[in-house]
Amino acid sequence: MATSNVTPETAVPQAEPMKTAAVKRGVNRATLWIVFAAAVFPTHFWALVDFLREYPAWIKRMNTSELLGSFSYIMGFALPDAIVLFLGVLVLALIVPYRFFREKFAALGSAVALITAVWFMIFHSFPKWLEMRQMVPLALWAASYLLVMGVAYFQILRNPKAEALVDSFMQRAAPLAGLYLFIDFLSLINVLIRNF
Repeated sequence: MATSNVTPETAVPQAEPMKTAAVKRGVNRATLWIVFAAAVFPTHFWALVDFLREYPAWIKRMNTSELLGSFSYIMGFALPDAIVLFLGVLVLALIVPYRFFREKFAALGSAVALITAVWFMIFHSFPKWLEMRQMVPLALWAASYLLVMGVAYFQILRNPKAEALVDSFMQRAAPLAGLYLFIDFLSLINVLIRNF
Protein backbone atom coordinates (compact mmCIF):
# COMPACT_ATOMS: atom_id res chain seq x y z
CA MET A 1 0.00 0.00 0.00
CA ALA A 2 1.51 3.31 -1.10
CA THR A 3 1.61 6.16 1.34
CA SER A 4 1.80 9.82 0.55
CA ASN A 5 4.63 11.98 1.81
CA VAL A 6 2.38 15.01 1.87
CA THR A 7 1.81 16.31 5.37
CA PRO A 8 -0.23 19.31 6.43
CA GLU A 9 3.04 21.25 6.74
CA THR A 10 4.27 20.39 3.21
CA ALA A 11 0.93 20.53 1.39
CA VAL A 12 0.62 23.26 -1.23
CA PRO A 13 -2.26 25.52 -0.34
CA GLN A 14 -5.10 25.43 -2.84
CA ALA A 15 -6.07 28.69 -4.50
CA GLU A 16 -9.38 29.97 -3.20
CA PRO A 17 -12.16 30.26 -5.78
CA MET A 18 -12.75 33.78 -7.03
CA LYS A 19 -15.36 35.55 -5.03
CA THR A 20 -17.50 37.15 -7.71
CA ALA A 21 -20.28 37.68 -5.21
CA ALA A 22 -18.11 40.15 -3.32
CA VAL A 23 -17.68 42.20 -6.50
CA LYS A 24 -21.48 42.48 -6.85
CA ARG A 25 -21.91 43.91 -3.37
CA GLY A 26 -22.06 47.62 -2.70
CA VAL A 27 -21.44 50.38 -5.22
CA ASN A 28 -18.29 49.89 -7.30
CA ARG A 29 -17.30 50.01 -10.96
CA ALA A 30 -18.64 46.54 -11.72
CA THR A 31 -22.03 47.16 -10.12
CA LEU A 32 -22.31 50.64 -11.64
CA TRP A 33 -21.77 49.15 -15.10
CA ILE A 34 -24.37 46.43 -14.45
CA VAL A 35 -26.98 48.99 -13.36
CA PHE A 36 -26.11 51.32 -16.25
CA ALA A 37 -26.51 48.37 -18.64
CA ALA A 38 -29.90 47.69 -17.02
CA ALA A 39 -30.89 51.26 -17.90
CA VAL A 40 -29.42 51.12 -21.42
CA PHE A 41 -30.89 47.78 -22.47
CA PRO A 42 -34.65 48.47 -22.19
CA THR A 43 -34.51 52.12 -23.31
CA HIS A 44 -32.63 51.22 -26.48
CA PHE A 45 -34.75 48.15 -27.10
CA TRP A 46 -37.81 50.40 -26.95
CA ALA A 47 -36.13 52.91 -29.31
CA LEU A 48 -35.63 50.08 -31.81
CA VAL A 49 -39.27 49.03 -31.44
CA ASP A 50 -40.34 52.64 -32.07
CA PHE A 51 -38.15 52.83 -35.17
CA LEU A 52 -39.46 49.52 -36.53
CA ARG A 53 -43.04 50.63 -35.89
CA GLU A 54 -42.51 53.77 -38.00
CA TYR A 55 -40.27 52.10 -40.58
CA PRO A 56 -43.04 50.89 -42.98
CA ALA A 57 -44.38 54.44 -43.35
CA TRP A 58 -40.95 56.06 -43.55
CA ILE A 59 -39.57 53.70 -46.19
CA LYS A 60 -42.25 54.90 -48.62
CA ARG A 61 -41.22 58.55 -48.43
CA MET A 62 -37.54 58.54 -47.33
CA ASN A 63 -34.36 57.55 -49.08
CA THR A 64 -31.63 55.46 -47.38
CA SER A 65 -29.74 58.49 -46.07
CA GLU A 66 -32.86 59.96 -44.49
CA LEU A 67 -33.79 56.59 -42.94
CA LEU A 68 -30.29 56.31 -41.49
CA GLY A 69 -30.63 59.85 -40.14
CA SER A 70 -33.97 59.03 -38.49
CA PHE A 71 -32.47 55.89 -36.96
CA SER A 72 -29.52 57.92 -35.68
CA TYR A 73 -31.80 60.51 -34.04
CA ILE A 74 -33.92 57.84 -32.35
CA MET A 75 -30.91 55.91 -31.02
CA GLY A 76 -29.07 59.11 -30.08
CA PHE A 77 -32.01 60.29 -27.98
CA ALA A 78 -32.34 56.92 -26.23
CA LEU A 79 -28.98 57.54 -24.55
CA PRO A 80 -30.15 60.55 -22.46
CA ASP A 81 -33.17 58.48 -21.35
CA ALA A 82 -30.84 55.73 -20.16
CA ILE A 83 -28.57 58.23 -18.38
CA VAL A 84 -31.52 59.87 -16.59
CA LEU A 85 -32.84 56.46 -15.53
CA PHE A 86 -29.40 55.40 -14.29
CA LEU A 87 -28.90 58.66 -12.36
CA GLY A 88 -32.33 58.20 -10.76
CA VAL A 89 -31.34 54.74 -9.52
CA LEU A 90 -28.00 56.09 -8.29
CA VAL A 91 -29.66 58.94 -6.36
CA LEU A 92 -32.07 56.41 -4.84
CA ALA A 93 -29.09 54.29 -3.76
CA LEU A 94 -27.47 57.30 -2.11
CA ILE A 95 -30.65 58.30 -0.25
CA VAL A 96 -31.70 54.85 1.02
CA PRO A 97 -29.60 53.36 3.87
CA TYR A 98 -26.82 50.96 2.80
CA ARG A 99 -28.36 47.71 4.05
CA PHE A 100 -31.69 48.44 2.32
CA PHE A 101 -30.32 49.08 -1.17
CA ARG A 102 -26.58 49.48 -1.70
CA GLU A 103 -25.64 46.13 -0.17
CA LYS A 104 -27.29 44.39 -3.15
CA PHE A 105 -26.92 47.34 -5.51
CA ALA A 106 -26.31 45.31 -8.68
CA ALA A 107 -29.48 43.22 -8.40
CA LEU A 108 -31.75 45.84 -6.80
CA GLY A 109 -30.54 48.69 -9.03
CA SER A 110 -30.96 46.54 -12.14
CA ALA A 111 -34.46 45.52 -11.09
CA VAL A 112 -35.45 49.14 -10.41
CA ALA A 113 -34.08 50.26 -13.79
CA LEU A 114 -35.73 47.41 -15.72
CA ILE A 115 -39.12 47.69 -14.02
CA THR A 116 -39.18 51.48 -14.34
CA ALA A 117 -38.28 51.27 -18.03
CA VAL A 118 -40.99 48.68 -18.72
CA TRP A 119 -43.63 50.72 -16.89
CA PHE A 120 -42.69 53.84 -18.85
CA MET A 121 -42.91 51.83 -22.08
CA ILE A 122 -46.48 51.00 -21.08
CA PHE A 123 -47.09 54.67 -20.29
CA HIS A 124 -45.60 55.67 -23.66
CA SER A 125 -47.91 53.22 -25.45
CA PHE A 126 -51.02 54.94 -24.04
CA PRO A 127 -50.44 58.71 -24.39
CA LYS A 128 -54.17 59.47 -24.12
CA TRP A 129 -54.10 58.55 -20.43
CA LEU A 130 -52.30 61.80 -19.76
CA GLU A 131 -53.77 63.86 -22.60
CA MET A 132 -57.36 63.07 -21.61
CA ARG A 133 -56.55 63.07 -17.88
CA GLN A 134 -57.87 59.53 -17.46
CA MET A 135 -57.27 59.13 -13.75
CA VAL A 136 -58.37 55.50 -13.37
CA PRO A 137 -55.82 54.07 -15.86
CA LEU A 138 -53.12 56.41 -14.48
CA ALA A 139 -53.87 55.29 -10.90
CA LEU A 140 -53.85 51.61 -11.93
CA TRP A 141 -50.55 52.16 -13.77
CA ALA A 142 -48.97 53.83 -10.72
CA ALA A 143 -50.37 51.28 -8.25
CA SER A 144 -49.21 48.32 -10.35
CA TYR A 145 -45.75 49.90 -10.66
CA LEU A 146 -45.44 50.28 -6.89
CA LEU A 147 -46.76 46.76 -6.30
CA VAL A 148 -44.36 45.11 -8.76
CA MET A 149 -41.47 47.22 -7.45
CA GLY A 150 -42.27 46.20 -3.86
CA VAL A 151 -42.54 42.50 -4.71
CA ALA A 152 -39.28 42.60 -6.68
CA TYR A 153 -37.51 44.47 -3.88
CA PHE A 154 -38.49 42.02 -1.15
CA GLN A 155 -37.85 38.97 -3.35
CA ILE A 156 -34.32 40.13 -4.19
CA LEU A 157 -33.63 41.17 -0.61
CA ARG A 158 -34.78 37.87 0.93
CA ASN A 159 -34.49 35.26 -1.82
CA PRO A 160 -31.00 34.47 -3.20
CA LYS A 161 -32.61 32.76 -6.22
CA ALA A 162 -34.34 36.00 -7.24
CA GLU A 163 -31.06 37.90 -6.90
CA ALA A 164 -29.29 35.22 -8.96
CA LEU A 165 -32.03 35.43 -11.63
CA VAL A 166 -31.55 39.20 -12.02
CA ASP A 167 -27.75 38.79 -12.05
CA SER A 168 -28.01 36.04 -14.68
CA PHE A 169 -30.29 38.16 -16.89
CA MET A 170 -27.93 41.14 -16.62
CA GLN A 171 -24.90 38.99 -17.49
CA ARG A 172 -26.67 38.26 -20.78
CA ALA A 173 -28.01 41.80 -21.33
CA ALA A 174 -24.79 43.70 -20.53
CA PRO A 175 -22.99 42.78 -23.81
CA LEU A 176 -26.08 43.88 -25.77
CA ALA A 177 -26.08 47.15 -23.83
CA GLY A 178 -22.45 47.61 -24.86
CA LEU A 179 -23.49 47.11 -28.50
CA TYR A 180 -26.27 49.69 -28.07
CA LEU A 181 -23.73 52.18 -26.70
CA PHE A 182 -21.51 51.59 -29.73
CA ILE A 183 -24.52 52.21 -32.01
CA ASP A 184 -25.21 55.40 -29.99
CA PHE A 185 -21.65 56.55 -30.63
CA LEU A 186 -22.05 56.01 -34.38
CA SER A 187 -25.50 57.60 -34.33
CA LEU A 188 -24.24 60.72 -32.55
CA ILE A 189 -21.42 61.05 -35.09
CA ASN A 190 -23.99 60.76 -37.91
CA VAL A 191 -26.22 63.41 -36.25
CA LEU A 192 -23.26 65.78 -35.87
CA ILE A 193 -22.20 65.27 -39.50
CA ARG A 194 -25.76 65.90 -40.73
CA ASN A 195 -26.13 69.10 -38.69
CA PHE A 196 -22.72 70.70 -39.28
